[in-house]
Amino acid sequence: MDHNTSQDRDKDVEEDENYEGANPELQDFPLPTTDNILYSILNSLNQNIANFHAYLKFKNYISEDTLNTELLKRSMGIHRDFSALFLHTKEELVFIYPELLEKAERILFKGEAGTDFIKYTCKMSKLINDYKVTLYREGYLQDFKLQLTLTDL
Repeated sequence: MDHNTSQDRDKDVEEDENYEGANPELQDFPLPTTDNILYSILNSLNQNIANFHAYLKFKNYISEDTLNTELLKRSMGIHRDFSALFLHTKEELVFIYPELLEKAERILFKGEAGTDFIKYTCKMSKLINDYKVTLYREGYLQDFKLQLTLTDL
């Protein structure tokens, strides 16, 4: 009969300095820095937005079923990426840009069935542009255009 309580197990772990956990190969796995996460999310977001608009531009040359499927995939990707970006940055921006955050929350959590997802995604894209400008302004992301012009001087 095993009478080992959770406190006894915790005590055993503290005494055994070589405890490696269930997955020893993940023990020293470094957590990504926030900057890398933001750039990853932003890269995926920009790619999905670009693809979405490319499909819209060439909609006359693609079958309706393919177009709807691809646009819906991109729209969902944009929603997912923007949600991730929003959740990673929202806390610090709450007091500085409450109106923008309120607008972003309204659009992100709208989710009604039967919504015209093309119009919805176009609205979201406009909001994302405003949000990205805010992130650059607040120093979350480097402004590479500004950096290039300063190095040219």
